[in-house]
Amino acid sequence: MFDDFHFSVAFATIIIFLAMIVILNSIMYKPVLRFIDERNDSIKNDEDKVRENSQEMLWANDELKKIHSEAKEEIRRIKQSTVKLAKEEACELIKAKNEDIDRKMLSFRADLELQRQNLKEKLLEELPDFKHILKNRIKQFERNL
Repeated sequence: MFDDFHFSVAFATIIIFLAMIVILNSIMYKPVLRFIDERNDSIKNDEDKVRENSQEMLWANDELKKIHSEAKEEIRRIKQSTVKLAKEEACELIKAKNEDIDRKMLSFRADLELQRQNLKEKLLEELPDFKHILKNRIKQFERNL
């Protein structure tokens, strides 16, 4: 079985095999391994960026919630102060109108009292004429009966 075994052929086969391993390693395996390493590094970098972006998104979301709640509180405060200011202005306007109405009412009453006094004086001045006219009418009425 090993009659035709030649050391030179075996040695040449081992040398060719080792040369093929070296050639394949430099031509094929190293570039493939380098590509796989670069791909793994790229995936790791992308995962880190995703984690970082996720953390930033969570922080931004928390910040937005904080800003939103602060804005709501500020709106509530502005609304309250505006309503309070409007109520104060309305109260002042009502008070001013009431004072104006009171002044007009006093003026009207004074004017009315003056007119009443003038009317009373006028009636008292014309009372003798009224008495005379009334007597004449009564006499006419008695005559007609």
